[in-house]
Amino acid sequence: MVPLTEVSLEEAIKSDKSLKNAAEQIAKDIQNKYYEIVNLCEQLNFALTSSNVEQRVQGTWLFSRVLSNLPKDQLNAEQCEVLANFYAARLKDHHNVIPAIIEGIDALVHMKMFPGKAVVVILQSFFLHTTCQSQLRSDRYRLFTIFKFISETYVEELKAMSGDFIYGIISSIDGERDPRNLDFIYSFMPDFIATYPLLHLSEEMFEIFACYFPIDFNPSKNDPDTITRENLSNKLTKCLVASVDFVEWCVTLALEKLESELVVAKCDSLELLYQAALKFPCESLEEHFEQIWTALKSELFPGSDNKDVVALALRALRCILEQATAAAKTNISHNYQTMILGTILTHLSDVKHRLFNPASLIALVCVAGDPVFASEKILNTFLLKLQDSSATVDDEQFIRIFNIIEQLFCIVTAKGETVIKAVNSQVCGQLHALAIQKLRSFETCTKETVNQDLLKAAIGVLIESAPIINEANRALVYKVLMQLLTHDSIELEQTQTLLERLGALQPIELQSNCIDGCISNFANYSNFVKEKILSNLLPLIRQMAFTERIMDLLYKQSFGDATISNDVRLLALKALNKLLQNEDERFVEDLQHNSELISKLVHLAQNNKELDSQVLAEISQSLSLIIRTLAVSEQFMVATEYLYNLNLQLTADLYIAKGLLGFINKDISLDDHFERLMDDLTQLSLMSEDEHVREVAHHLMCSLVNKIDYTDNNRGIVRRIIASLKEAIRKENKKAVEALSWLARGLVVRGSDDAGEIVEALAELLDHASLGGAATLAFDIISAEYPQLHLPVVKFLFKQKFFHMILNKLGHKLETYCEHHLTAFIYVIKTTPHAVLKMNLEKIGPIIFKCLDSSNAHTLCIALKVCENFIKQQDEYYRGHLNHLIPASLKLSKFNNAMQVRVLSLNLLYDITKYPTFVLLPYKMDVVLDLAHALDDPKRLVRNAAVQARNAWYLVGAPNSS
Repeated sequence: MVPLTEVSLEEAIKSDKSLKNAAEQIAKDIQNKYYEIVNLCEQLNFALTSSNVEQRVQGTWLFSRVLSNLPKDQLNAEQCEVLANFYAARLKDHHNVIPAIIEGIDALVHMKMFPGKAVVVILQSFFLHTTCQSQLRSDRYRLFTIFKFISETYVEELKAMSGDFIYGIISSIDGERDPRNLDFIYSFMPDFIATYPLLHLSEEMFEIFACYFPIDFNPSKNDPDTITRENLSNKLTKCLVASVDFVEWCVTLALEKLESELVVAKCDSLELLYQAALKFPCESLEEHFEQIWTALKSELFPGSDNKDVVALALRALRCILEQATAAAKTNISHNYQTMILGTILTHLSDVKHRLFNPASLIALVCVAGDPVFASEKILNTFLLKLQDSSATVDDEQFIRIFNIIEQLFCIVTAKGETVIKAVNSQVCGQLHALAIQKLRSFETCTKETVNQDLLKAAIGVLIESAPIINEANRALVYKVLMQLLTHDSIELEQTQTLLERLGALQPIELQSNCIDGCISNFANYSNFVKEKILSNLLPLIRQMAFTERIMDLLYKQSFGDATISNDVRLLALKALNKLLQNEDERFVEDLQHNSELISKLVHLAQNNKELDSQVLAEISQSLSLIIRTLAVSEQFMVATEYLYNLNLQLTADLYIAKGLLGFINKDISLDDHFERLMDDLTQLSLMSEDEHVREVAHHLMCSLVNKIDYTDNNRGIVRRIIASLKEAIRKENKKAVEALSWLARGLVVRGSDDAGEIVEALAELLDHASLGGAATLAFDIISAEYPQLHLPVVKFLFKQKFFHMILNKLGHKLETYCEHHLTAFIYVIKTTPHAVLKMNLEKIGPIIFKCLDSSNAHTLCIALKVCENFIKQQDEYYRGHLNHLIPASLKLSKFNNAMQVRVLSLNLLYDITKYPTFVLLPYKMDVVLDLAHALDDPKRLVRNAAVQARNAWYLVGAPNSS
């Protein structure tokens, strides 16, 4: 407890530290009812009324700090009123006392029982006896927080102050320059302006914000407050449109600043116009629209060089037009549109005129603003142009006009059914007839002379306006679609979208006029047409009206009898796989349950001896796509149903096994089949001469050893297989090396210790005269990524573990730079995480450099890419070895056997220029001279890389070069 005596209080205000401690203790004593706040005020009278300014300052600080430390519910209304009068009187004091008074007022107004009338007393005294802008930045910020709080809390009392309060706030803000304070002011003032009537002070309120527009502010890099120019500008704009009273001054300000040469000023002005259009009623903007359009026209017509300015100008114009339409102010909207269209329509008639593009952009904005009125005028203009027999409209002009019409219809249809129905159907019908006429131009053209861009543009018009196409034109569209789908040389992606749109709108018509014809005559078409029909019909499966019909076609062509050729079956199965890949899992699951797809696929593979490997691969892919969507229990049932009857020595059964087991869930036990499967797969790997069959066997073997439950029995099977493969290797069987590497891949990923035995065996083979090459490729197989493989059991950090294993196994051989060992190791490095390589750079750096002397293009590409990753990070190790790296790269820039090596070496030389200048200067002249050879390289990509690298080296050490 602090005794309230003059001596103790005088001691308390001697230093800031003692004052702080005393304030905290006195606040606790008041809470504990040892004395009241009034007692403190009486005992502090000696300091508060002292003739010594410094003592008054300290006394006031102590009193205010005590208030700040009190709970918000500590004081009653009477005490708050007494203290309010006290602080109001103190505001007449010396300016040094004011900061302490401000802190006290801040604490006081936040008291729960603080009466509203007391706020008026304090504000009147503050506005009369002191000014906000004469205070320090931190005190001004505190004042603004007070203004925000009281303006939100004591609304009725402050409204009663009328203009005095508004004028006081304006005076307090006027002249503020600190960005942190302005950021806070701009944040709360829009709500303030919306709450309090501005009366005769509207213009004064607007001007205190207008003087800051546009914001010119560059934040300090060391500023802890993350205030940006964009944030300040956005908040200021909200203030400038906070009251409808501001509309006249706001528009004038925006148009004035829009004339600036500064892009930032233009962008801010256009943003202000946009916000004004959103905020102000369209009636209040109507009288200013002619000025606005004149100003915007100068930015849009012919158009600013700056894309941002053009985009913002179009956005502002669009918003003004949309707001008028949304408010159902037809007269205002039509007046706006008439003024704009009167300017641009004449230029829409001349496609080759330089103003056509800006006029087109404005036309689209007009349609977005008032789709019914504007679209009729604009479409009519295009129609007259296209139907004018005296004017020659070439294909290029048709394409440009159709592209604009397509975008126009896109905007119209997005507005909803009501707007679509209101659009002039007669004009649309004539335009559709023109588009169909141009679409049919392919009938008289050959494959070489047909203008596909024109066809695409015409289809684009029909796609976007599909809901508006009348019945007569739809009949023509169906006819043209049939012709396009069955044409032997033309294929357009856009026909898919048009079919989808028409299918959603007119399913019965599309079925009878187009789809039925394609399906019933499917057998008579060429394979090119069949593939095209399948790809076009596939998206329609999502629509219930067509699902059954199209699926029947797919099933018939996929699972039909021997009359279906392998080529057609392959096309159908590819389409089926595309469907299974693109649709969601539930759709695929329903297909399986309703159509028993797996059973059909297995039956097809096992009962058609004429199927080639491509068809079998598609069947396998289909099975895999279905299996992975099924629940674990269903996967188990399917696997057990078919596995017992599969003979993997038969090619068809092998592909079936791959489809069923390749992506099967790892939790499904295959223990009963594992030994038989592994024996059959191993036998196939060693005996089959068919490369595709061996690849399937390898992938399946790799997947099985990865996901199988690694019990002692299963591990014994794996070890026996490893032993049998090693025995075959002793007989110099290259196929065994490949099979062993795939086995190692599955085991390495799962982190099995048995992988080490295989890696050691493969490492020993690197010295073998006939098997060394195969052993080298084995390390590529083990290291590479295979998205088509399902290896669900993944050991944490397995790549790092494998890297260290190889580094230890090949260590002494790498030091002697044996060719096969280097190549094998570079394959491992290729997929090792960069962080691991960096930690071992002292060991592997010389090896990577040695690889740059290789004659193998693949090895060189990997080594150069690894070097590039380090060089881009300006690695210190590489910086110390530039004397080796630069000559090696220059030599490789002349490597004749592979263009990619030359490009990578030149890119590496370019990246090296990012090192400090003093490091590069000793090499500059040699590099610049040596790169002259690459400038004459026969390959364009090499020449481009050479120019970039040589320019960068030429500028090394030049003034102002980075």
